Amino acid sequence: MSAKTRKYVIVPEDNVFNEGMETSSFRLFRTMHRRLFGRKEGARIASSMPKGAEHGDRSPTRPPLRILETEVGRIRLIDSIGEDEASLVRMTPEQAFVLQRAYPGLRIRPELRLYPLRFGQVNIIRQQAKPAAFRSAKSLALRCVDAETGRPVAGAHVVIVLNRRRGFGISEVRTDAQGWFRTALPAGQTSIDAIICAPLSGYWPGGLEAVPVAPEGETGVTLAVPPIAEDFPDALARMVKPAKKRDGMGVKLAVIDTGIDPAPGLNVVKGLNTTGTEPADEWFDNGAGHGTHVAGIVARIAPEVELHAYRVFEKGEGGASEFAIARAIRQAVEDGCDIINMSLGQSSEPIAISREVRRARALGVVCVAATGNDGMAPVSYPARSAAVLGVSAGGVLDSWPEGAITGRNVATKPSPVGDRFFARFSNIGPEVDFIGPGVGIISWVDAKSKGVMDGTSMACPAIAGLIARLLSQNPEIMSAERNQQRSDDIVRMANSHAAPIGFGKEYEGAGLIE
Repeated sequence: MSAKTRKYVIVPEDNVFNEGMETSSFRLFRTMHRRLFGRKEGARIASSMPKGAEHGDRSPTRPPLRILETEVGRIRLIDSIGEDEASLVRMTPEQAFVLQRAYPGLRIRPELRLYPLRFGQVNIIRQQAKPAAFRSAKSLALRCVDAETGRPVAGAHVVIVLNRRRGFGISEVRTDAQGWFRTALPAGQTSIDAIICAPLSGYWPGGLEAVPVAPEGETGVTLAVPPIAEDFPDALARMVKPAKKRDGMGVKLAVIDTGIDPAPGLNVVKGLNTTGTEPADEWFDNGAGHGTHVAGIVARIAPEVELHAYRVFEKGEGGASEFAIARAIRQAVEDGCDIINMSLGQSSEPIAISREVRRARALGVVCVAATGNDGMAPVSYPARSAAVLGVSAGGVLDSWPEGAITGRNVATKPSPVGDRFFARFSNIGPEVDFIGPGVGIISWVDAKSKGVMDGTSMACPAIAGLIARLLSQNPEIMSAERNQQRSDDIVRMANSHAAPIGFGKEYEGAGLIE
C-alpha cells in the first residue's frame, strides 16, 4: 500500500424507498464485511468485542486486516460494525475519489477524530508559540502556590496568553515539582494578556490578566490557586435539585469518553475499550480525568444509575477515532443502555457516528451530546445530528471562591438572568435542546481526588443525569418496547420537565430540566 494512504469510513446511503433492493453499492459493501469476518458471520452485528471482554479478556478488538481487490486497485479492510453498517478501510485519496463515483450508493469520507469538550487550553490557545525562537533576554518565572498554605502546586496545567485576539501563546506545559514554570518571552512583549494555572485535581483554576512585563530580564509572578473546599456549593448544586436516594434506579447510562476510574459513588457495572488498538478491558480513565469527571456529574444527579464505561480515547491521545465512537454506540445499544452521554465533538459530520445515533434512536435509546466550546459558533457533531439531544452550558454567578478565574466564562450577551448566566464559550444554534450547568463544576477526576472543569462536556452529563432521574420515575416508559416510540417518549418527558431561563431558544433550547 502507498505511504500516502489514510483511513476512510464507508457507509451505505439509507435505502428507505427501495427497501430490499440489491444494488451494486450494497454488494460491494457486503463483500467488505464478509471478507473481514467470513460469510457465516455476515448477518451478525460485528461489534468486534471478544466474548468475555467485559470480564477481563485482553484480546484485540479489531479483526485481522484484509486486502480487497476493486476496480480502483487494492484497498485494505480494517473493521466493520455490521454487514450493512459502517466499514473502515485504508486507501489513497485518489482511490477514494474514484470509488465514490463508481458506487454512488455509498458515502465515503475520511475518518474524523473527535475531542473532549472541556473548555480549556485547546480553546484558549489556537496558535502555539515557540519560546526557543524568541531570542530575547526577556523571560517569565511563574510559580503556582496553594492560596491557603503557600505551598507549591506541582503538575498544574499552565496557559500563557501572549495575544488574546490571535489566540497566540503557550500551553500544554505544567509546573515542576516546586510549582515553577519558566519561559522566554518575545522581545516586544510589554504585557501578557492572561496567565492561567489550572491543576487537574484539588484546586480551582487561578489566573491573572494584563500582567506587565519587565522592560528587560525576568518577570516574576506568583499565582495562588484556591483549594477545593469540601461540600462547596458549585453551579451544579445551585442549579439542580438535590438527588433522592433512588434517583436513577434501574437506568443504564453509557459514558463514551476517556474511561472511568472507580471513584466513590460511581456505580460502574460494565466497561469496554473500543479503540481497537488497546486491550478491551482497559476501560479505566486514560489519565485525562475527563470521563471520570463526566461520570461523577451523572452520579451526583442520579446516584443509583448503572454506568457503562466505553473508553474511546487511547492513553496519551487527545482525540478519539470516529470508528471507535461508532463501535461504542453500537455496543451500548446492544448492552441495553437507555441513555448515551457523549461529551465530545467535531465541527464536521462523522458519518459512522451519525448512522449509529439514528439506529440507537430507532431502538429506543436516547443520545445526549455536548454542543461544543467554540465561543457561540455553530453546534458541533454529534450534537448537531437530529437524532441527538444537544446541550449548551450555563452557570450561576459567584458560584466559585475568591481567587478563581472561573468568572471569565460569564457571557455578557445574552446578559445574565437573575443569577443565571450563559457560558461565553458555549456553541449555539437551532440544534440546542437543553442547557445545563457547565461552569465551575466539581467532580471526581480519578479514584481518589476531585477537580474543577468547565465546558459543555460538563453540562451534557448533567442533562443526561436529569433524564435518567426522570426515567427511573416512569416505569411505563422504562419497560416499553425498545423502539422509536420509546425514545420519543423519553425526549417528550424531558421536554415536559424543562423550563427556559430566558436566554433564547438558540442558546438554551427548551431550558433546564427541573
